[in-house]
This record gives sequence, C-alpha cells and structure tokens, in this order.
Amino acid sequence: MSSANNAIEATTGLPANAVITDDIKSDIEKFERDGFIGPIKLYEPEEAAEILRSLRANNQNRSHILYDNNMNYDRHFDIPELSSHIMHPTIIKYLKGILGPDLLCWRSEWFSKFPGGRATEWHQVRDYSYTDGNPLIVPSQSDWNAYIDLTVWTAFTPATIKTACMRFLPGSHKKFYYDEKKSVATGRNGEYKHDATNTGFFGYDFSEFKVDPDWDPESANPVEMELKPGECVIFTASCAHASHPNTTERETRLAITSRYVPTHVRVYPNLNSYNAHGETFDLQNYAAVLVSGEDTFGHNKLRDKNNREQAFAFNKSVKELA
Repeated sequence: MSSANNAIEATTGLPANAVITDDIKSDIEKFERDGFIGPIKLYEPEEAAEILRSLRANNQNRSHILYDNNMNYDRHFDIPELSSHIMHPTIIKYLKGILGPDLLCWRSEWFSKFPGGRATEWHQVRDYSYTDGNPLIVPSQSDWNAYIDLTVWTAFTPATIKTACMRFLPGSHKKFYYDEKKSVATGRNGEYKHDATNTGFFGYDFSEFKVDPDWDPESANPVEMELKPGECVIFTASCAHASHPNTTERETRLAITSRYVPTHVRVYPNLNSYNAHGETFDLQNYAAVLVSGEDTFGHNKLRDKNNREQAFAFNKSVKELA
C-alpha cells in the first residue's frame, strides 16, 4: 500500500469550523461513528411525488444537458427540480455540521434500479480514481480523511429491501478496505462491460480493488437503509456501501444523489475530460456550484446559474421552477 494510501487509513475527524446546531448534534455524532446518517426527511410524500413526475418528464428533454452521453451525471444543470434540490436547506444544515460552512456541489447522479435489476456490489471510494486512474477530487488543506466528500442519496420512490435499498457497513470509513489505485482487469484498464447487468458495479468489478481479496463484507454486520419517498441518507463514500437487487416485478426504485465537498477541494484537477462507466465526460462547460458560504480558494470554476439561465436556489414548490 502506498504512503498516500496509508494516510487514507487515518480519519482525522470533523473540521474545526463545522457548524453543528443542537437539533442535529446526536446525528453528527452518529455520522462520526458510523459514516452515515438517515433516514432524514426532506420532502412530504406528496411533494416527492410531484417532483418525481417533473423529473421523469424533464429527463426526456436533453436540449440543455451538460454531457452528450448516456450517463445521467450532473442533471442539476438542466433539470430545474434538481437545480433546486442540491440547495435544499436541510441538506445544507447537515453538510455544514460535517464539512464546515463553505461547500460545493460537485456532482449529481440519477440512479434507477428496474425490476429484476441486480445488486450493486460493495464498494468504498475516496478520490474516484477507480474510474480511469485519475483522481477526480483532491483536498488542498488537509490530508485525506472520511470528511472530504459527502453524498446525499434521496429516494423519490420507496427504497425497501425488495426494491434495492442501500446498505452500509458501520464504521468502515475508518479503514481502507478497497484500493482505487490498483490495476484491474475490468472497467478501467481492461474490458468495460457496457451491459451493466454483467457486473455489480455499473461495468466495473469493484471486488478487484479489495485490499484483502478474502475479506467478506457480508460478515461485517451490514445495515439496511430503507427510505420512504422524500427521505435521504447522508454518507461518506469512504463508508463501504452497496444495494440489494430489485426483486419486484413492477416497481422501479429511483433515487438522486448529490455530492458535496469543502471549497478547498480541487475538483477534476488538471483534467479537460475523464472517462467513467464507458462514457467520456467533456469538462469544457462544467463548473461546481457554491451551495453555502464562500470560496476563498479559487481552485474551481463556479456556476451560479444552470443551463437554462436559472439561478441555483431552493424552491420548495415545483410550480415555482417552471
């Protein structure tokens, strides 16, 4: 294991400027212990249903999409509901309690698990270099630790064990179980399997990244994170996570993830493009979104409007987004 990877092993804890209000103190303590917290309610069920209808309708309109490929990355640049969602005040409150007040949204993703869809295998991510070998996020003011990158995974349909809810290994963010720097045969350096049903990780075989090939995540007391529509789970990608298969015949599980880092983190450093999951992402028009505080570092290009020239701001009512 390299010296850089050894540094990953040590978790340094929350930053000194974390903003922890009394109502979330116990949740933040749980996050420090486990690496995830949830369920957290963001929307009432009827609000989630209304947003879901708009998401499905707007998903078909690709006229303002950021990337001309088949992956639904960064749709917050063209779908107004997602431009609003990444700014949700409850999300921001929790993020400030873990990452501090100055925050960027650096990516969003659209995850659908259709009836019969296979499980997503266990994985643990630090800098996302598993994709093509290049780190996609790099801190500039701290060593690598579990509090650099946070994911907010929001369910807009029921996420149950049958429909493929997420799973977590509590405390796994404090140990290095997977090494993204390893040379692997599937996905990055070898054959990419375009049919995502062929692997448990969207064209990659993440088990190839295991530090100990004999380690069995199922023996580490996984926690099942069932969510109602409108609820989210917040976790560090450094916490090993997975999902169940969708064993239903008619129910599609749909979730949106939004990913956040402190402003000192360099996003896509020195990259004009990157490759992931069989697609190429041209970063010419990409920019991070400042969702809280201020950016005093200037490492990243920022955007305050989406591709429809709408300001990034939280609007609770979908009707206000039209």
